[in-house]
Amino acid sequence: MSKRAKIHFLTAYVEYLLDQGIRSEEYYLGDASRFLRHLLSNTTSEQVHSYICSAHHSEAYQMRLEKTLRKFFTFAHENLSIEIGQILDRQKEPDHNLVQRKFGRGDTI
Repeated sequence: MSKRAKIHFLTAYVEYLLDQGIRSEEYYLGDASRFLRHLLSNTTSEQVHSYICSAHHSEAYQMRLEKTLRKFFTFAHENLSIEIGQILDRQKEPDHNLVQRKFGRGDTI
């Protein structure tokens, strides 16, 4: 079986289990899931920021990572009851080129 250019972690793990002849991956995925939940619940905002700002990440990729990881941690908090502390507290800087000043309500003639 050849390796694909891009393969995602959980997909690769399930394929590995099946290749190993595991008939039911329930226990394996359950244990891996609990471990990943443990890691997520113990992740600090400094660790996330350090990962995002890694030297091997371009500026464009860093911006994408910040967006996608914010969504991922929101999912973890809302659906997995994982306390994420201050990871989401970092607010995105407004783009001053896009901000328009409003004078009045705008609905009057």
